[in-house]
Amino acid sequence: MRYVTKELAQKIVCRTMEIIDCNINVMNEKGVIIGSGDKNRMNQIHEGALMVLKSGSSYEITQQQADSLRGAKPGVNLPIFFNGEIVGVVGLTGLPEQIRNYGELVRMAAEMIFQEMILIEEIQWDERLKEELVHQLLQQEDPFDSLFFDRANRFDINLYLPRVAVIVTADNRHEVMKLVKKYIANNDLYAMLPDGVVILKSTETGSASSYAEQLEKQLRASGMVCKLAAGSFQADFKGLHVSYQQAKDTLAVGSKLHPEADFYCYADYQIPVLLRQRVGFQENHDLLDHYKKLKEYDKKKELIETLTVYIEENGEGSTAAKKLFIHRNTLSYRLDKIQSITGKDPRKVKDLLELYVALLLSKIS
Repeated sequence: MRYVTKELAQKIVCRTMEIIDCNINVMNEKGVIIGSGDKNRMNQIHEGALMVLKSGSSYEITQQQADSLRGAKPGVNLPIFFNGEIVGVVGLTGLPEQIRNYGELVRMAAEMIFQEMILIEEIQWDERLKEELVHQLLQQEDPFDSLFFDRANRFDINLYLPRVAVIVTADNRHEVMKLVKKYIANNDLYAMLPDGVVILKSTETGSASSYAEQLEKQLRASGMVCKLAAGSFQADFKGLHVSYQQAKDTLAVGSKLHPEADFYCYADYQIPVLLRQRVGFQENHDLLDHYKKLKEYDKKKELIETLTVYIEENGEGSTAAKKLFIHRNTLSYRLDKIQSITGKDPRKVKDLLELYVALLLSKIS
């Protein structure tokens, strides 16, 4: 059974008094005034409301009756109905013969406001249940039970659509959530988490980049500074926790490797994500020693910069030298020096891979 709350009662009072030139009182199911244009009457027992609650019909109080009733003034009192039951009473203060014609209008307005608030509550409750379902999809700590599938069916959620997890982070998650809701499709799912807002984007294209870029532009146009990251596409709901973890790890490593970027895609960061997901890998692996040796020797950071550019240019000596604004012979000297310090020759694919991993570990650890 639902009843009129103090918050709702005062909302009814404020709205109706904007159009009716008399005081409005709203009483709860016990006849207590919980909303009024006259603050002095709050929390008083209203005898007229008790009469309405007892009879189930309207009750008028004349000036003469008001003098003998507790907490009452002359006026008209009418029941507020919801689903055929009385949930409260609305009263208009004044001489009955002067305000009687307004009573029914005020009662109808009160019922409409009550129904509106109930609808909003139900929508908000449904939103919370949907978010809880998304939390289950992202965690998947236990096998999904029948309640999970019943809830998905209730909300007409197709669990077998391909989706990708996209994380949006910003200083104000609540503002991000409001904006995200404007730009989601019918089959998208979303929830607010401690690390940001996550969207389980449904798409047949297999590309999260265009969606994320468009979303980032829309958020930026609204004055929101944010970063986005996407995991891999999953054929159905069973792999969404994997996509979500990938998105989290991609955001973490991407923000360190390329802090100037706004969007990070797992497909572009698979190796650093793999390294991050290996427990203790960053701190304990011998590969990190290569970077430590370079850093100890390379006070001007020339060798580390050279190795970084050489990797970015896919081992192309001439293009790397141009990007570094050095002669090709200088590049060759620096590569030899790197080999001398680390024991790894950057010109060899296997050795270069180990040096690349060492650089990654130094940045993401």
